[in-house]
Amino acid sequence: MYKIQQVDYSVSADTEEEFKKFILQTIDENLKQIFRETATHIIYQFLENKYSLKREEIPEKLETFMEGINEFFHSGAHMIEQSILKELHVKLGLKYKSRKDYRFMDYMDDLENVYHAIRNPPKSKWLQRPFPKT
Repeated sequence: MYKIQQVDYSVSADTEEEFKKFILQTIDENLKQIFRETATHIIYQFLENKYSLKREEIPEKLETFMEGINEFFHSGAHMIEQSILKELHVKLGLKYKSRKDYRFMDYMDDLENVYHAIRNPPKSKWLQRPFPKT
């Protein structure tokens, strides 16, 4: 008879906070790389004035962030979204692949799962795989 080992997939509060910092830092770096400091500040001001979204709240309110980016940049928003997603994938050691029916939040859900798997690998040896370091 086989013994089945339960695997703990719970995520600690510390890891959740690390993920939020990772997201904010990547978005911030990406916007500054594209638009430089001054224009990035203008974008953040727009989001705060129009959507009551402070820079620090972006990781918790990603849908609101993307709504604001879409309003601010209109057709250019897709390029910014793709740039952010590509950078997040690179930082996690993943290859970005655009998917036809995927929205920004679908990618973010996948990236969050990968991030937590890297930071909190399963306890069972059978389920562990080597993940790239971030």
